[in-house]
Amino acid sequence: MKKILPFALVILVVAVVSCTKEYSEENSTNTDELIVGTDCRISQVSYTDTATGVGLGSISATINSSDIVTDITQFDSLGAQIISNSQPTIVNSDTIFINPDEYFVQDHTTKRILRLNGLIDTSDIFSPRFLEDYIYDAGGYLLKKSYSYATAPGVEIAAVDYTYSGGNLTHMNFNDIAGSQLVQDADITYFSNISPKNYIYLFPDEQNYAVFNQFYNFGKKSLNAVKTISLRSYSGSVSDTTVTVFGSYTLSRDNYVLSTIMSGADLPSLPAQKGKLKFSYHCK
Repeated sequence: MKKILPFALVILVVAVVSCTKEYSEENSTNTDELIVGTDCRISQVSYTDTATGVGLGSISATINSSDIVTDITQFDSLGAQIISNSQPTIVNSDTIFINPDEYFVQDHTTKRILRLNGLIDTSDIFSPRFLEDYIYDAGGYLLKKSYSYATAPGVEIAAVDYTYSGGNLTHMNFNDIAGSQLVQDADITYFSNISPKNYIYLFPDEQNYAVFNQFYNFGKKSLNAVKTISLRSYSGSVSDTTVTVFGSYTLSRDNYVLSTIMSGADLPSLPAQKGKLKFSYHCK
């Protein structure tokens, strides 16, 4: 899974082009299906080819009646195969084992993720362990991810800092502390006229643990629908930039995003491939 060292991360830049907001019956004549429900969160993101309508894949979670995630599967529809699967188990109400060797720690009350305890090389159980600590502000927004080795907790080797404006995540810096260099940064903009309920997390730095991004609590989500993410990778100077484009948001009557079009580069931090993204929800 994740290589903790910053230089192992892949680059991402996202841009979104259409501010079209539509309401759709999603191929149904039953208007009740336009209502997603009360207190709902994303349980699946599927992506299809916009030209052919052929399914490309999906990332989905099984969420039980207690609002606990019991399975997360990333599926390649074209290859008809599972890319990854996790069957999380909770121990002592605060420790979520995503596999036998790696786990999240969540706050008892807020259920926000506080720490990831992982392996630098997940194929080797004897690989060095790292800690990824999640730091939130008083308003509940994720401000920082702090990386350290498990043998020296709190001694930062890398850090991701997030900046917010108007309730939206607008900037990200990823610094290699040990190497004293900027690895990545990102700028994010939003559609001011689209403010959906409980939409996606967008942490452009996240790659190898991105399958968990949408199904656990990483603080407050951005207020508006994402328009652009421009992410740059550095090796002394800018070494690479990628662009993904969104548009044609479709919302339910109760203001949940049902679909959007994503073109350009894929979005590993979601994770999803370019195409038409469709969202399914689990409601309490």
